Amino acid sequence: MKRITTIVGAGAVLDLDLPQGAMWPSTGNITDAIRGIKKKNVLSGKDIVEIEEIYQILLREYPTFPHFEIIFHVLEMLVAYSWVWQYPTKMPKTTKLFPVFASFTAPKWLYDEDNVKQALDYVLLTIMDIVNGYNDPYLKNEKTNIWYRDFWRSYEGNWDLFNLNYDTTIEHTLTNCEDGFDDIPDQPEFQHFVPQKLWENKYGASTMSHLHGCIEYFDCRYKEEVYKREFVKYGFHDLYKYPSYDKVRGMYMGSSKSKPSNQAGEQFINTPIITGLLKTDKLNILPFAFYHTHLYNCVMRNNSLLVVGYSFGDLYINQVLERMDLIYGNEKRIVLIDYWNLLVDDNVINGIPEGEERGAYVKEMMIQKVLGDEISDSLGTFLCRMTGSGDFREAISSFVNYDRTGPMISNNGCLMLFVGGFKKASVYKNEIYEFLNS
Repeated sequence: MKRITTIVGAGAVLDLDLPQGAMWPSTGNITDAIRGIKKKNVLSGKDIVEIEEIYQILLREYPTFPHFEIIFHVLEMLVAYSWVWQYPTKMPKTTKLFPVFASFTAPKWLYDEDNVKQALDYVLLTIMDIVNGYNDPYLKNEKTNIWYRDFWRSYEGNWDLFNLNYDTTIEHTLTNCEDGFDDIPDQPEFQHFVPQKLWENKYGASTMSHLHGCIEYFDCRYKEEVYKREFVKYGFHDLYKYPSYDKVRGMYMGSSKSKPSNQAGEQFINTPIITGLLKTDKLNILPFAFYHTHLYNCVMRNNSLLVVGYSFGDLYINQVLERMDLIYGNEKRIVLIDYWNLLVDDNVINGIPEGEERGAYVKEMMIQKVLGDEISDSLGTFLCRMTGSGDFREAISSFVNYDRTGPMISNNGCLMLFVGGFKKASVYKNEIYEFLNS
């Protein structure tokens, strides 16, 4: 059986059964949660109102919905440019703190820099708490979400997983999973990243790459004698793996650290999870730099790709996935599992007799979704390249069959598409594995 390169996005966990009080980690829910943050500045006692103010400004002026990653980016940029904007008599003498473009712009809005810095911490903690709200119960109760566990276990040892969700549900589901982290002699509290361990994968296990970070990552806390041995191999901003989120959260509260800068001199936030719009700059830190390389290597080695619940919102990932056609042509095998709201109740579809009539109705609903600009350009481009189509409508019209919950196969035999969500698609796991191995 072949190894399968797998992208796991936020939609993969939206069908999980959650405990009472937990929140689905959808973009809308996370955005609402960070807008609802009510905190005071620990130094001044002022209310931190900047998050909502930023949201309202973006709502008026930005051409699309200002979700949490956009808000986070604005907070990051306000901190990055504050040296030049707010302290003109104390200009930094290093390019690491002086954004190249800062001399040509000025803020349109007065803000409290300390408030913004603290807002960044609260936003990150809020996101990580939401993720842990479903992650922790999943780890503690193996009797829940059996469909999800069975899907990953049924192809044990053959996944090359790239999880964008910050959680640890999949690696704790599998019997063995290689993520490149290893124990540190004389430092049992956390693990460091060893690239060779991931590359060699001696035992042929599934691999797990947290491209956008993980709630179990944090800074090192070396003993002095261990630090003297380790500092020559690892960078100041590299991240390490801890045994639980509780450990990480306890250390994160009240911690402070200098920030790395990108090539343009803009400082950014280096934390357990990668969010915002500067993801490619943040990939230069361990383990992300090697996880990014691993993604390329897996795509180059395997003509099989599974994409689950990914919104195609990250350009650097999109351009890698789109190369599947360039590399493999009609030998590529892609399974895309997504949820499309077809603007009609499933009961209506189920009320139409099975066969061509129901398929024609589903096809028309899918075309209307495309014509209504309800799928992103990036997703549309991916569908075009995988089906060999010239435009979005042609891509939607290029399937042998149409099904609301089951698999649809493209005419070129390269793409299997599900639009009813991960849980409904998981029923067809054997068909998915067979298609990816064909």
